[in-house]
Amino acid sequence: MNDWEHQYRNAVADITSPAALDEKILQRAKQFRPPQTENRWLSRAAGGCTALAVMILLVHPAQYLGALTPELRAAKNTQASPLHNWQPESAPQAAPDPWFDLRSQVRAGSYMELCRLWRRQQQGTLAERLPRDLENKAKTHCRLLPVNR
Repeated sequence: MNDWEHQYRNAVADITSPAALDEKILQRAKQFRPPQTENRWLSRAAGGCTALAVMILLVHPAQYLGALTPELRAAKNTQASPLHNWQPESAPQAAPDPWFDLRSQVRAGSYMELCRLWRRQQQGTLAERLPRDLENKAKTHCRLLPVNR
């Protein structure tokens, strides 16, 4: 025997279904009878359909009761898992800080640019106001020079 034949026989040996269900199916299958007619071909066709129906009824419940081999069940569960390919949503990117360069200069101890912008804000020529933390630094480190107009 080939290796796949051994695997097939082992897999078939693992397939089971509850005995009560087998009995119900067998009782129901015994109720199927071919029609009593004079036509032999019709009788044979009905007998073939009955055999096919019995085979389907015996195989069908085992598939839906989860009576599969463990290897197939594990493979099926990994493919069907909705969390298998889940990826977290990416965090929204923060907008770059327009005042980053100025804050870096202030942290380094250079207040020249900060004072220049603060004076322009005091004169009303700066289009956008300085953020509060930079205003506070400017108030403590910059002096307001008189404006000659």
